[in-house]
Amino acid sequence: GRIGVAAVTAGPGVTNTVTAVKNAQMAESPLLLLGGAAASLQKGRGALQDIDQLSLFKSLCKACVSVRTVRDIVPTLRKAIATAQSATPGPVFVELPIDVLYPFHVVEKEIGGTKSARGWRGKAVQWYLQNYVRNLFAGAWEPRDVSPLPVKVPLASEDEVGL
Repeated sequence: GRIGVAAVTAGPGVTNTVTAVKNAQMAESPLLLLGGAAASLQKGRGALQDIDQLSLFKSLCKACVSVRTVRDIVPTLRKAIATAQSATPGPVFVELPIDVLYPFHVVEKEIGGTKSARGWRGKAVQWYLQNYVRNLFAGAWEPRDVSPLPVKVPLASEDEVGL
């Protein structure tokens, strides 16, 4: 009756869990699968281990979600855990792009743009990247409710049981 949790790396780490996720689905076992993913800016651009993981698990899981911003991590995980355990239990897949997992200073250094952009095109790219990082981390340090969401388990009535 308790939820199982697995955290795996992107690409082959995620694809290697397909059989286990299918078994959890067939056994009606609540499972939270956390899968890494390429950075949001690199999705669909040939990044290392970038595959459409959500489509892979769509038919196997009760829900498949990709976290887009740091502030969405906690609410997404709360909802995923409740979904996995509610009604008919089963697996839920949550994709976590690497840029939502790294600290602000690391992401800012890696993709925040250069400090001395030249020309209007360079300045436009710099502005875009700096806004991207600001939006990625906007609201990340605000307090979040971390209490579990209620699990909804439907119970059969006396008429349905046929007493």
